[in-house]
Amino acid sequence: MRNLPGDKFSGFVGSASGIYFIRSVYGAIRHSNTSDETHIETPERDVVPGEDDYLPPAASESSRQIWRDEEITTTHTPRIEFQNLVEWSASYFANWHPAYPFLHAPAVLEIFDRVPKDGTLSEDTSQSFEMIIVRSIMSISLADRRQALPSTGSQIPRTLVFHSYDSAMDSLQTILSRPASIQALQAAVSVQLFLVSMLRLNAASRLGGLILRMALQLGLHRCPNRFPSFSPSEKELRQRLFWSIYCIDRSICHSMGLPLSLRDDDIDVCYPSEERHQPPSVPPGLFYKEL
Repeated sequence: MRNLPGDKFSGFVGSASGIYFIRSVYGAIRHSNTSDETHIETPERDVVPGEDDYLPPAASESSRQIWRDEEITTTHTPRIEFQNLVEWSASYFANWHPAYPFLHAPAVLEIFDRVPKDGTLSEDTSQSFEMIIVRSIMSISLADRRQALPSTGSQIPRTLVFHSYDSAMDSLQTILSRPASIQALQAAVSVQLFLVSMLRLNAASRLGGLILRMALQLGLHRCPNRFPSFSPSEKELRQRLFWSIYCIDRSICHSMGLPLSLRDDDIDVCYPSEERHQPPSVPPGLFYKEL
């Protein structure tokens, strides 16, 4: 527990052994990268899981600019080429998508294909969710680039990344007033994964509560193979989305020493490679509903 001087509230940071372990890892990384040839950027300070909200400069850092001037460009870009988007997002699909495949990669490429036509996406609800996903992917990839040896790649337009941690969270305000949907949920998970990649675990944990409620409202905790209304592609995406949410939540809870947000007793979703349920046989035209 942490209780800052002058603060009315105390906060739970995590287990002492976990914090000691994280700080030991940071120290080992710094000592092993003393030469300029092997310099790799580590977090700007010794942030440990659960501590990001309680350090003195946390409030000001949440709204400050994340990226350096050499990483993004603020000049007007009249046309963003499809190949540029593929190049800028390569790190995400190489490092993050295999572990958390909550997005359908061909669908993301279709979004990329629409971006160059207008230079940006319009602000209607559907496309705003698409833009949140694009910004999350580009932001994660840009952060990954800092650990490349040497750092390579062209500047990314400022409009394609989140400017600050606050702007990442604020982009999801629309979700609170709209009905839950798969695309809205994917947008929220993409922002959560960006926050996890930047060690903003408190914000990611708070966002995880909203994500889990949306997932339950959409019935993602029930195996889609038990219901005939879903197509094979929809079943696969629902399973991938649910298990990505499940794994991210387990990782955050483990890192922060928090109780699990979702109990295994409440779910019956099969692993994509180990289907245990057979699709129900329903006569044509008969409406099927699981009670």
